[in-house]
Amino acid sequence: MGHQQLQGSHSCHVCSNRHGLIQKYGLNTCCQCFCQYAKDISFIKLD
Repeated sequence: MGHQQLQGSHSCHVCSNRHGLIQKYGLNTCCQCFCQYAKDISFIKLD
């Protein structure tokens, strides 16, 4: 049985990567995709 079939194993909705996954607030995207699409999903960087 692979990791994809286990209950509770999540992956990025954009690239299907399982490493560096951000699950907070229901984002379910990896760090790389989040940095790439942050402006598109209305996240702004606070100073």
